[in-house]
Amino acid sequence: MDKVVEKDLTKRTKGQYYTLGNPFSLAPFIDWANSIGLSNRKILEPFAGANHIIRSLQSIGMCNYSDSFDIAPADVDVVHRNTIISFPKGYDVCITNPPWLAKNSATRLKLSFPDSQYDDLYKHCLCLCLRHCDYVAALIPASFLHSNLFRRRLSRYILLHSESIFNDTDNPVCLALFDKDDVQDTCIYYDNRFVGNLSLLETHLPIPWKGCKITFNDPLGKLGLITFDNTREPSIRFCRVEEIHQYPVKDSSRYFVRIECGIENIPAVVSTLNGKINAFRNETCDLFLTPFKGIRKDGFYRRRMSFELARRFVGTVIDN
Repeated sequence: MDKVVEKDLTKRTKGQYYTLGNPFSLAPFIDWANSIGLSNRKILEPFAGANHIIRSLQSIGMCNYSDSFDIAPADVDVVHRNTIISFPKGYDVCITNPPWLAKNSATRLKLSFPDSQYDDLYKHCLCLCLRHCDYVAALIPASFLHSNLFRRRLSRYILLHSESIFNDTDNPVCLALFDKDDVQDTCIYYDNRFVGNLSLLETHLPIPWKGCKITFNDPLGKLGLITFDNTREPSIRFCRVEEIHQYPVKDSSRYFVRIECGIENIPAVVSTLNGKINAFRNETCDLFLTPFKGIRKDGFYRRRMSFELARRFVGTVIDN
């Protein structure tokens, strides 16, 4: 990793996105901070950049003692240190925005990547934080929840809708809060709004489909699927393949998809499935649909449905 981070690379290749907004003023974070006595603890910021996180915490009286490190310091109070190789020890609390860099992007850009089981640098860094610190707060991609990683200690997941969190990326961001010990459940928030407990929201997921084969991106598929929202409103839906005929079928297609599953009465099935999707979205507040770049005109993130979730929905109507 040394050769990568010592080069004069762009923020994207470094995985750096400097924090500018102040998500730490949100009520769910304040509750967590008060519960662990944050203002009386020394905070570790291992990937500090320009030290915006520490400044943001200081501005609301939540940080009286701190140490900040970074491989490329951009603030006088940040100490030069490659914390991926030499992670600081002796800290109870870590609050950070770890670098984001997908392993496949590193390969494509011919960048070094740690010897890691994880597919993104932020996951590797988050693992380091959790291994060495009792309490961790991390600004990370909102899709983290769908990875099912580190769930046992995840006490709060806050999806941030403010576009001022970072000045150089429009990727959806969450603030993930981890406790010292295993938690009974994870509380889900959209900014200050409590959405529900994760275990209860998961009860609305369709059961995994174990029956006959469901094939995605089949050129002869009779069922269409538009997997993403448009920029105006929620628009993920199943459809007749005639609606998406202009889009070529490729193994790599992820947005306009033809599905073969042995279903014949397509119009009725489309109506049933879309009713199920709409109910599911209302019941779960879109939690299990992946947020991706861009806020819809109604103020919420655009969402995308995974093939696995689509497979579950299709399974609910087969043989019914």
